[in-house]
Formats: sequence, structure tokens, C-alpha cells
Amino acid sequence: MLLKDWMRREALTDSEMAERIGDISVFGVRKLRFRARGPSIRVAARIEEISGGMVRASDMEPAKARASSAEACL
Repeated sequence: MLLKDWMRREALTDSEMAERIGDISVFGVRKLRFRARGPSIRVAARIEEISGGMVRASDMEPAKARASSAEACL
């Protein structure tokens, strides 16, 4: 399950999630939620623990950037 879906289901804000994880900023949680970056091993383990295993490290891999139109023509 994606982190953003789990957080929505649990009605958690970025701030509340950052507090539960510990040692991560609200901005860091936002980047994880929208898959702009992947988590550290510690953060991934903590999120898996908090979510009861519903959100796994593989669910938090960064989303692939779409190819630019110049690259698409190659």
C-alpha cells in the first residue's frame, strides 16, 4: 500500500506522521508520501512498524520521472 493511501486511511497529517516516525521533518514525510525520494533503512523500518506492515519499503520507492518530450523522440 502506498504511504499516502495509508496516511489518508488513518487520517494522519504529515506533521503527525513525522512525530510518529521521529527524527524526520514534515517536509521529509511529504517527499516520501509523494514518492519524490525514498526512505532511509531506519525510516522504512519505522514506517513498516507504524503501519503494521501495510506500507513496505518497496511501496516507498521513488516514482520514476516521466521522460521529457525531447527524450521521447529519441
